Amino acid sequence: MLRAAFFRQPHLISRTCARFHHMSTSTEPTNQRLSVDPEGRTVVDLTFASEALGMPAAQGYGWAQFEFGDSVGNDKRYTILRKLGWGMHSSTWLARDEVGNGFVAVKALTGHMTEMNEKAVSWEAEALRLLSAGPPSPHCVRLLDEFTIPGHGSAGSHLCFVLPIYGGDVKALSNSRKTPFDLPTVKRIILHLLRGIAHAHSRGVVHTDIKHDNIFFATDLETTDIERWMKEDPSRRHPPEMSQDGIVQAAVSQPLPMISDELASRATYVLSDFGCALPSQLHDDRPITTLPLRAPESFLGGQWDTPADIWSFGCLVFELAVSRSLFEYRVNEKYSLTEVENMLYQMILLTGEESFRAAQLSVCPLASYYFNAACQLKKEPTVFQWPLEDMIGRHAKAIPSTDVSAMAKLMHRCLRLNPDDRATAEELLQDPWLEGAND
Repeated sequence: MLRAAFFRQPHLISRTCARFHHMSTSTEPTNQRLSVDPEGRTVVDLTFASEALGMPAAQGYGWAQFEFGDSVGNDKRYTILRKLGWGMHSSTWLARDEVGNGFVAVKALTGHMTEMNEKAVSWEAEALRLLSAGPPSPHCVRLLDEFTIPGHGSAGSHLCFVLPIYGGDVKALSNSRKTPFDLPTVKRIILHLLRGIAHAHSRGVVHTDIKHDNIFFATDLETTDIERWMKEDPSRRHPPEMSQDGIVQAAVSQPLPMISDELASRATYVLSDFGCALPSQLHDDRPITTLPLRAPESFLGGQWDTPADIWSFGCLVFELAVSRSLFEYRVNEKYSLTEVENMLYQMILLTGEESFRAAQLSVCPLASYYFNAACQLKKEPTVFQWPLEDMIGRHAKAIPSTDVSAMAKLMHRCLRLNPDDRATAEELLQDPWLEGAND
């Protein structure tokens, strides 16, 4: 639960919370708690069952408020039916395309993120346009339409992307299973993800946030299947809640039914959520990517490009195969290493490269915090051999030894300390381990 003064940005968790000074209201929903701050003012703490509706875009909020049955888009083409889910910067809705007579997903950005796109601080809209122009890839999310609608109250406007409907993401699919993915399914996911990355890079797009959550799978549900599912499980709303704008009532997230193991083995997997995407050749140095999947150049404050995605992909190969993270973002008490120092230490061990090169460290502003003039970590932890083959074999005993060796070689092509040494996505598509993958 998040508690904050003056609407600090909420975390993406099951319940969100905000705080503001007391507003009089005749209705007192159960999501509010009164307290007194050090200045003697009455403060209201709000806890939301879903996204924090009715909170201002100016404070980083501004989620869209749709009524079931709303008609949106150019010529009112799309009818909102239910909420599929929500995230930090958007909510996604199932809608009927009244022209195409099928179902689509409408991703509505928050008012805050819409403004970021308008100011070109966020690049999602342009990334989706680039990915969808010309021949699209079946393994990259495709933009079907876009429009902007006015929001309610302080939410601002909402830039909306119309996308194909997907069945869910690989993280949710993995969590729904009692056992890890079998090797053919792992290879299929990896191959499709790599094709999506290659397509994005060919269009000058760096994803910067490649992880399980952002790999979607296509649904095989027909229109009649979705209609039956909606009839059996009608769209619902949470109880009324207090917000800065007054009483709101969020829709319950109702994602499409999870697919079976058999369907997962032949599903089409798609690289999605380009909300953090940026153009290649930007020579940016802002931190990117989830910490355990972050490339070394980003930890060191250096400039990054498409090779940063390749590093994340190499980490994901391991995660998909063994159902655990390759790198652990935590302190190392044995050598008194901070989280970042320990990440750099693990990278040196698992890549087998023993140390970073002086040329790379010289262009990374934060390198001097961690490395001495000899390019060794200042705290001098013991460097030893920690082969990827051993890591894979230890945590995935069901994988045949021939696959362990070939998989490790693929990962080594991705996990190079110097980004210039990493293979490209196109080169990796020809890797021997992916030959014969269930396509």
